[in-house]
Amino acid sequence: MSFCGKTMPSGWLYPTLILCIYGFFTFLRPSEPFLTPYLTGPEHNLTIEQVTNAVFPVWTYSYLAILIPVFLLTDYLRYKPVIILQGLSYITTWVLLLFARGVPAMQGMEFSYGMVTATEIAYYSYIYSVVDSEHYQRVTSYCRSITLIGYTIAAVLGQLLVSLAKISYFYLNVISLVAVSVAFLFSLFLPMPSKSMFFHTKAVEDPTQASSSETKLPNQQEIQSDMKAKTEIDNKESPNFFRVVLLLCKDIKVCYSSKELIYWSLWWALATAGYNQVINYVQVLWEHVAPAQDAEVYNGGVEAVSTFLGALVSLLVGYMKINWKLTGELALAIFSAMDAGSLFLMNYTTNIWVCYTGYLIFKSSYVLLITIATFQIAINLSMERYALMFGINTFVALALQTIITVIVVDQRGLALGIETQFLVYGSYFTVIAVIFFVRSLYVLISLRCKPPPLSAGPGGRGAMKMTNGWLYPTFILCIYGFFTFLRPSEPYLTPYLTGPEHNLTIEQATNAVFPVWTYSYLAILIPVFLLTDYLRYKPVIILQGLSYITTWILLLFARGVPAMQWMEFSYGMVTATEIAYYSYIYSVVDSEHYQRVTSYCRSITLIGYTTAAALGQLLVSLAKISYFYLNVISLVAVSVAFLFSLFLPMPSKSMFFHTKAVEDPTQASSSETKLPNQQEIQSDVKAKTEIDNKESPNFFKVVLLLCKDIKVCYSSKELIYWSLWWALATAGYNQVINYIQVLWENVAPAQDANIYYGGVEAVSTFFGALASLLVGYVRVNWKVTGELALAIFSAVDAGSLFLMNYTTNIWACYAGYLIFKSCYVLLITIATFQIAINLSMERYALMFGINTFVALALQTIITVIVVDQRGLALGIRTQFLVYGSYFTVISVIFFVRSLYILISLRCKAPVDNKDSETNTQI
Repeated sequence: MSFCGKTMPSGWLYPTLILCIYGFFTFLRPSEPFLTPYLTGPEHNLTIEQVTNAVFPVWTYSYLAILIPVFLLTDYLRYKPVIILQGLSYITTWVLLLFARGVPAMQGMEFSYGMVTATEIAYYSYIYSVVDSEHYQRVTSYCRSITLIGYTIAAVLGQLLVSLAKISYFYLNVISLVAVSVAFLFSLFLPMPSKSMFFHTKAVEDPTQASSSETKLPNQQEIQSDMKAKTEIDNKESPNFFRVVLLLCKDIKVCYSSKELIYWSLWWALATAGYNQVINYVQVLWEHVAPAQDAEVYNGGVEAVSTFLGALVSLLVGYMKINWKLTGELALAIFSAMDAGSLFLMNYTTNIWVCYTGYLIFKSSYVLLITIATFQIAINLSMERYALMFGINTFVALALQTIITVIVVDQRGLALGIETQFLVYGSYFTVIAVIFFVRSLYVLISLRCKPPPLSAGPGGRGAMKMTNGWLYPTFILCIYGFFTFLRPSEPYLTPYLTGPEHNLTIEQATNAVFPVWTYSYLAILIPVFLLTDYLRYKPVIILQGLSYITTWILLLFARGVPAMQWMEFSYGMVTATEIAYYSYIYSVVDSEHYQRVTSYCRSITLIGYTTAAALGQLLVSLAKISYFYLNVISLVAVSVAFLFSLFLPMPSKSMFFHTKAVEDPTQASSSETKLPNQQEIQSDVKAKTEIDNKESPNFFKVVLLLCKDIKVCYSSKELIYWSLWWALATAGYNQVINYIQVLWENVAPAQDANIYYGGVEAVSTFFGALASLLVGYVRVNWKVTGELALAIFSAVDAGSLFLMNYTTNIWACYAGYLIFKSCYVLLITIATFQIAINLSMERYALMFGINTFVALALQTIITVIVVDQRGLALGIRTQFLVYGSYFTVISVIFFVRSLYILISLRCKAPVDNKDSETNTQI
């Protein structure tokens, strides 16, 4: 078959086709997901302890022992012989699985499978020695994707044969043996390469080709040095191992000379060690949670889905336009934390489907990160050095895995039970997450403290351009926003307060504790609104972070009604200071980025809230975690947010007290494009100039300017009515949100039934986000139909509140809440942009504050009369009857207003026939 090495029919196509067929059949092993139930079943009758502590560890040890020799021999023998050896090892493995019995025989089987995994390097490297570099990308995608296809087909086939055809695991292994035997036959037809990466390089024969293969090396001198070393090796009949090893050592020094590559490689080694350990023992955990003889086994289906999700996230990575140098370590920390959480979930749950879900999350997160790590390393190295670094990282991972196996699993070590093992693995990934979280903080601090370039912008004002322009402050603020909303305890506040931790009565929570939030929010709002602008946002955001921490410390460790009232006061500070979060970004980025940064900063809070609600529901319903620990998670999240708030750049301007309009009249004009005329812009600039010319801004002059702006804001009837609905509806909405958990507790007490508050909040937030998104695609003349829409959807809100009041079915109550929240979010989105399109940024912020204040004043009146123990102190169902009637009144007001508008348009006298036709159409 030596002719194959010379002719290679069709260039790159023939060897690629043969290698893909080989790869497909080697991964077509439908028995793989069912190895543990096969070994512990009637065919082998091994105990779960023998499989875990005596058989499986052999694979790790053999893989580690064989890897380095195989790595060198693969290159020395030019790949094909090692691929043939892999095929023989596959056959040996499955022959032993089918016909050998006993622990020693299965240990021999694991040794053989260690040879299989160690020789995989030959499969993934072979193709680069027989095709030109111009085909590398294409053949790589073919050879890697075919293995995913083969594995997925095998997993699905195995699941179908087990679940539907009731075929025994023995015959699944027979199918696997046939498949790997076919693969072995195809390996014989692979062309024999005439070169390899290290021992048999052809660089000396074709300097141009050699240069192209080393395009990523630092300079031409280094390329020539490598070529000279390789020439000395190739000129000898028998390559000198020591010289090759010396060359490899030099390459290793170059590979690990970059801190960035060291950290990516560190994560690769640490995470791969943990991942391999989980993959090796996850079937044992599944067998523990749901023994094969007692329940249906869906291991094949789960492996198929996990492989598909892994392929999907790998594909998505190619479309992510992200600065990984800035965010890479943080991504590693976050997804490693997700891996840790999924492992803890798998450890604590007794539900096999939850265990499967945790595995899907774990595998998808790992595949996402390993894909990012792979290309981050690959883009900085030549092909040879990438292969070398891949081998070293894999070896370090195997060394770590061996240490874990010896200590945790092996019968000569601790020989821990499978549940305790997964507790250890979860803790292991937690340590990884902490390491890279600390590293990400260091990177962000370094960027923050880095002195700005002197040449940025005319007049030196470019020095205030933040690191990476708009990206750095937006990135930090989004992280802050995500973690402040990552509060899985939020949907369970009422059952937590009325549960064994606090032992408050439902009346105390409703009539004495919750009203304090409304009063404190109202009292703090106006001073905070002015101070936020005066202090330039960042100090107020830090204050918000401290208020979050204070709130959750009180929730966790304080007891009694007065303490919970202080907790509500602290949370009132949190909500009052939200204006700083939503306003800050406009003071540190240029106006051309406003739309993008607004969407980022607002959507990240929805993502955080939805994630937290879903996480809380999963932990409560499936892992049976107490509400106390949900609040611990919330405290950790808001503490992380507080730390990130410290790294926000300090703005040099604000909307009212520290405006920069006087320094750049052009910029001031651009920021006021929506004002009625140039004279008004100049008037504002003049007024603000008087303020800025003083060292300490004059509050009275600013307040005078604000009063003038308020007069302009509310000079339009249209804006008055939109603002009226905003204030009325927001007052009612806040009241419903504040007391909805009390109603749910009344309909279905937490101690008598499963509660799904987190799931409902997650779904309602998703529906709200979807409704907000749809508004952008609705083409409606809101001047004509706006009030009618407000009337109709307010009526729907009223109906949903009446439904929630009268029903005794908790699911009907949940459905009413979903309708109510979706309708409100839809309308508030419409009202927001109807007000925003008619005002400048400063006046919109002012009107937002005033409308919110009026809404809070109305909410305070409702709370004092309806809820407070010094007022009527109505029962929760009567309260919701009042709230339903309140929204009915709002609906009637705007229905009458919409009738008035339509009648006015209908009765308006036409100027001419053309106008008459226009009015008729309207």
